Amino acid sequence: MEIWENVKDFRKYSHQYLAAFTGTLLMLSVAASYGWTSPTLPRLLSDDSPLPITPDESSWIVSILVLTSIGGPVASAWLIDRFGRKITLLIAVLPSIVGWILIGVGESVTVVFISRALSGISYGMAYSSMPLYLGEIASDQIRGSIGTLLTVMAKMGILLEYVIGPYVEYRTLAWISLTFPATFFALFLWLPESPYYLLGKQRNEQAEKNLRWLRRSTDVQGELKMMQAAVERSQQNRGTFRDLFNRGNRRSLIIILGLGALQQLCGSQAVIAYSQQIFDQVNSGLKAHESSIIMAVIQLVTAALSSSIVDRVGRRPLLLVSTIGCAVGTFIVGLYFFLVEQEVDVDGIGWIPLAVIMIYIIFYTVGLATVPFAILAEIFPTNVKAVAAAIYTMFAGSVGFGVSKLYQLISDEAGTYLSFWIFAACSAAFVVFVFVLVPETKGKPLDQIFVEMHTATNRSLNCCCRTDVKHEPQHTA
Repeated sequence: MEIWENVKDFRKYSHQYLAAFTGTLLMLSVAASYGWTSPTLPRLLSDDSPLPITPDESSWIVSILVLTSIGGPVASAWLIDRFGRKITLLIAVLPSIVGWILIGVGESVTVVFISRALSGISYGMAYSSMPLYLGEIASDQIRGSIGTLLTVMAKMGILLEYVIGPYVEYRTLAWISLTFPATFFALFLWLPESPYYLLGKQRNEQAEKNLRWLRRSTDVQGELKMMQAAVERSQQNRGTFRDLFNRGNRRSLIIILGLGALQQLCGSQAVIAYSQQIFDQVNSGLKAHESSIIMAVIQLVTAALSSSIVDRVGRRPLLLVSTIGCAVGTFIVGLYFFLVEQEVDVDGIGWIPLAVIMIYIIFYTVGLATVPFAILAEIFPTNVKAVAAAIYTMFAGSVGFGVSKLYQLISDEAGTYLSFWIFAACSAAFVVFVFVLVPETKGKPLDQIFVEMHTATNRSLNCCCRTDVKHEPQHTA
């Protein structure tokens, strides 16, 4: 019976999962651009490099994508409320397509820099726009798992680069990678626009049609009225930068910016971008690219599992466990590299940092890599979601640029151990932030969350409160 119930649930939500899967092919595409550096940089730095580069140029190849990702949300914020979520996401993929073509035909480091800059724009636009689309098409019951699909697909993109990269030529990898954004563009053309956006543009009939398709139900009037109420409430205020600093939105902004900083300062992006170079320093018995592939597989599997438990366990517990795990993991890895720096014999324990990095990736992926995007889509009213997502992505990108650029500088000048101990200290500090400020939103309708975030005396988002919410059943077509 339980299996049959699961089958019925999947059929009930199948159109939403289809739309989310197709949309998040964009995340696969932009994450592949980030993961591309791990197998590529060692090859470009080698003696038989197809395009010789210096160590400083290699750090710019990593960090320039993060730097230009800051500009992506600016374009998204302007496009997303004028032309819709769907059109914005289709536009977002175009710089990535051009970027891969430039790597395929380019003959200089300058061309690679331009390619990475374009990929960064796509990266920033995707991460600031996709959470809004996913949050607005998903039913309350599966909104968390739909939101975490964003991260699952991103990890798949990184894994594909790690798996393919070491075994094909430099330019061949670019042409293979080009198929990812091209596939997204071809398929996403056929997917529906967000009903929230359509209601905001007074296109009520199209909104109802899209909602019926997404819910596989003809009985959507109740949910449509709730959506309309949420849109009307949001539009009572002007959706501007200033509106983010009113009482309710200010709380939400502090929460999401804190989580954005934590995602970067826990060290995840440095580990992903420089994974082969990190594993080269660890005498584990495995080749560096083999260790990277194992790490990417673990990350993907963990992301998939977290998407299935985020609506059961909740956002807040996952974030707390994840942050604590990252703090402990980076401290232990830093200790290993410190012993190496002190010329202590570590030949017999080379497996320890490898194992700890794998465990670290599990802790990171189960919470920090997935939950912030679900929360971003939940805690802001419709009229300021685009602005909030843009600021979040720009802020996280700024912090990420500093991390990706300074990691190699600090590691070269002071030692890799110091970089990891900085990550550990930042993670430990943010445990307090998550415990004190981050609310639980599991299973709550968006309209209820907005009201609670804007009510100064309301404590129903508190971690101690129950979040079990009864929902009226929807009739499937």
